[in-house]
Amino acid sequence: MERTSRRLTSPKSAPVQRNWWVHVILIVVTAVAVVPVLWVIMTAFMTKTQTQIMPAVLVFKPTFAAFDTIVREFGMLTFMMHSVIIAVSSTFFSITIGTFCAYALARFSFPGKDDVAFWILTNRMMPAVAVVLPVFMIFQAFHLLDSYTGLIFLYTAMQLPFVVWMLQGYFEDIPREFEEVALVDGDTWFGAFRKVVLPLMRPSITAASIFVLILSWNEYAFALFLTGTHTRTLPPSVVTFTVSTELSFNLLGAACVIIAGPILLFVVFVQKQFVRGLSMGMVR
Repeated sequence: MERTSRRLTSPKSAPVQRNWWVHVILIVVTAVAVVPVLWVIMTAFMTKTQTQIMPAVLVFKPTFAAFDTIVREFGMLTFMMHSVIIAVSSTFFSITIGTFCAYALARFSFPGKDDVAFWILTNRMMPAVAVVLPVFMIFQAFHLLDSYTGLIFLYTAMQLPFVVWMLQGYFEDIPREFEEVALVDGDTWFGAFRKVVLPLMRPSITAASIFVLILSWNEYAFALFLTGTHTRTLPPSVVTFTVSTELSFNLLGAACVIIAGPILLFVVFVQKQFVRGLSMGMVR
């Protein structure tokens, strides 16, 4: 009996199952996703002659000539400044307005509340290309073409449905008892919101801000038609390198690196806050 119990309790080394095909699939998917990005980065550090050699050159001496050209001759740093001003400003306004709107939909009851929430969500479903011409005519009538004010206002209106839709669920996850305790202590609803709810919502608001900043930074359709020399952002500036009679792939690669580089570094630095904000409702 003792031998049997000892045999049952003694650990056995179970054979490790290795699903090699899963690793093969992951390697293939990773290669498909990463190789084009690496090739664009390599192209940015090539000369114009090296980009035209077939078969492609894999070993070469890196050069910053393409970056120097697009910065000095095409003014990419100016386009980057425009992108920073428009993206940061529209993110601030959309998060500020959207937070209060989401809080109202989550906490207060009023006639047509569900209809308002659905209407806000449907605004995000409309493709940008479908309304480019009407928006262009409106901007032209109000003299908002090629202006910071017009583009910031438009981007704020575009991102508001996403902010409200994302934050409303997180507000609903926070128990009302937290605010009721603050109201009993003599705070107003705004005081309870500022002292109790807002600190709890900080990770979610941070995640929404990151999303909105990325969407505003990468927006292309409206920026192409509504901006000019004074407010041209980074994404439509790529057209400068594709409409010429002779396409320079090294300049195009350098432009792509400058466009994607800042936002990629930003996401890398804030990825912990981003993941924490997305998982906040799940943990609660």
